[in-house]
Amino acid sequence: MPQDGTKTPKRQLNVMIKILTPFSPGLCSKLLLVLLFASLFTVYFRASNECVIESMKIQSVEEPRIYTTSNVQSTFECTGNMNYHHTWRYRTCSFRNICYDKSKKLFHFYQHPNSSRKPILFEPKEGHLYDFHFKNHGFVNLVARPSRHESWGPTIVDDLIPTVDVTKLIQPHVLFLHWHVNRFNPGHVIWEDIFAPFLTMVRLGEYKHKQAVLIEYKNFPPPDSKFHKLYNELVPAYADKVVSLDEYMNSFSTQFVCFKNVMAGGATAVFSLDYEHYNNGKERILYDYRSTILIHHGVDINQPPKTHRILLVNKTETNRRTTRGIKNLLEVERFLRQTYPEVKIDVINWKGMPFRKQMHELHSTTVLITPCGGVSSIVPFLPKGAHAIIMDYYVNKAAYIRGEMWKVGESGSMDSAIWNYFPHIRKLYYQVRGPRDFEFAFPGAINSRYDVQIIIKMPRLKELIDTAIQNSG
Repeated sequence: MPQDGTKTPKRQLNVMIKILTPFSPGLCSKLLLVLLFASLFTVYFRASNECVIESMKIQSVEEPRIYTTSNVQSTFECTGNMNYHHTWRYRTCSFRNICYDKSKKLFHFYQHPNSSRKPILFEPKEGHLYDFHFKNHGFVNLVARPSRHESWGPTIVDDLIPTVDVTKLIQPHVLFLHWHVNRFNPGHVIWEDIFAPFLTMVRLGEYKHKQAVLIEYKNFPPPDSKFHKLYNELVPAYADKVVSLDEYMNSFSTQFVCFKNVMAGGATAVFSLDYEHYNNGKERILYDYRSTILIHHGVDINQPPKTHRILLVNKTETNRRTTRGIKNLLEVERFLRQTYPEVKIDVINWKGMPFRKQMHELHSTTVLITPCGGVSSIVPFLPKGAHAIIMDYYVNKAAYIRGEMWKVGESGSMDSAIWNYFPHIRKLYYQVRGPRDFEFAFPGAINSRYDVQIIIKMPRLKELIDTAIQNSG
């Protein structure tokens, strides 16, 4: 028997034979074949995804750390700019042997009381900086769109690490925040809020599969919120659990809770064109994060679809009335069925569908047709070699954002800053070229980025679908 306690196929077969002995020989043989096939498929599925997980692990030697001091003081190490204090938004750090003081509600960074303080930064402009807090901001960010209020750093104390009334935690821990806004958008939760801790650990070389505890520093969403429900679909894919700082600390009876390693920082706004260059080079990390989630939800990523399936997304749930949907959806559906009779065509509404089922629906799709915005946030879960036809938006004066790539009168690809960095799928952006390509969703609407429904032109759509089918495989 394997060390994890699972039965081998041979042992499972022996158990089946004992169970089926009382039945007639004919029925017994049929049931035996069915059960044997199910057993072998289960073993294959498990082994297949375990091989994928193993291949996703970063192939590196576990190099031992230098330990020239005892564990009586704290240390830290970072990736990112360590010259200027104002680069805190892009710095990612690991803080070792720090403790949370529940009475003061502060993380303490311990420096030996018998030695003089050493600089945290050797700043070219400001000189030596001796604190993790400077000019009203901390040392790292905790969220993708941080103000100084979402920055963080431990408080330095001249003392030894406490040895009395203390709980010691060996697991890796990651501090983070979600973008605390009223409007729920799954894209920001998946690819910014919950991706950020995964990215932090990988960048620091500290990723341990399903071992870390994610700690939300403040504003932890209530259990019945959409934010929290999506946390539960994502976090178990790569971490042990996600917790509120206050509740987690109060679960321990001691005054001090000490950590072997607390990581923080490095979250970026992946959907913003201004930050697109930060996505460049993270393709493999994004892909591994996506694959880990698929595997967690039971998708065998080694089994892509063998025949074409076109999936047309019907958007009905929105934060801004009925916007960014496809105005002539029924016409598009009829066109698809008439033009591609040999291809399986499905119209899908994600509203109310369990996240796990969404993952399976996507991974069985070869061509996805979807509006842009939050409804397209699960595009990367398509199988390798699939195509995503994503609606653009027309840039009128009200929709133009100063400094952005898309100018007035052009077709803008809303979330291309992140989707373009998933090379396992091909993105085909359906261009919205003028006022005839959309309709405002309600009286008084003026912004063609948010407040419209797209009117799809069939010749233009056919060109994209034909390209997708021809280039598949």
